[in-house]
This record gives sequence, structure tokens and C-alpha cells, in this order.
Amino acid sequence: MVDSVTVLLPVPPSVNALYRHGGGKGPYKSDVYRAWIDGAGWRLQAQRPGRVPGPYVLLLAVPRASRMDLDNSVKAISDLLQRHGVIENDRNAVRALLEWHTEHDEVTATVRGLSDGAALEPIAPVRPPLEAVA
Repeated sequence: MVDSVTVLLPVPPSVNALYRHGGGKGPYKSDVYRAWIDGAGWRLQAQRPGRVPGPYVLLLAVPRASRMDLDNSVKAISDLLQRHGVIENDRNAVRALLEWHTEHDEVTATVRGLSDGAALEPIAPVRPPLEAVA
């Protein structure tokens, strides 16, 4: 177990392309998504990341050249990190920070664990004071 993990991953398909519907069997993973899971899984394993237990903060730097919506990268990458045991459960994410980069053509994903009882300062205006919404 480690406090922090940083890995480079291929840019995932847009969240809009992860699942397909039809055939009377409900949503299923698209061919593009399954191919990305396989390739990105090998890329992740080759970097031999540790495991970050419990609550964490996810930091993603997405290549600007990818031309995808920035927030469309979170689902596939979080699911991949969970599938390979880097995180226990993507529901343990306390915060996600997304940004563009121009350094290379892969996503830089950093998972920073939070120690027991650690609290993050609120980011305004995400959580305004209660009196502001009453």
C-alpha cells in the first residue's frame, strides 16, 4: 500500500461511447471500450502501481489534443483503477481535479490517499453556506 500513485494511460473513449444498447440484453460495453480496457490495463500493469486504500483524491491531466470533453475521462479511468486494484472502490473518491496538458499524448492519473480522518477544505461555490441557499 502506498500514499500516492501516478500512472500514464491511453486516452479513454468518451463516456458517450463506453456502452451500447440493444439486442434485448440491456447496456453492454462497446467494442471500443473493451479494446481500451485491455490496452490500458496492460499499460497500467507495466507501471506496477501500488494500491491506495480508502478515501482518495483523483487528479487527471488529459492531453488537450484529445479533443474530448474533459469530464468524459473520469468514468473509464476510475473503473480501470478499481478493476486493477489501484483503488478499492471508485466510490471512495472524495474529490476529482481535471485539467488539460500539452506535454504528451497520454492521460496522467494521480491517486492521492487521504489519511484516516483527513478532511479537505470545501471549494466554493461547490458547497455554499447553508444560509446562502435557505
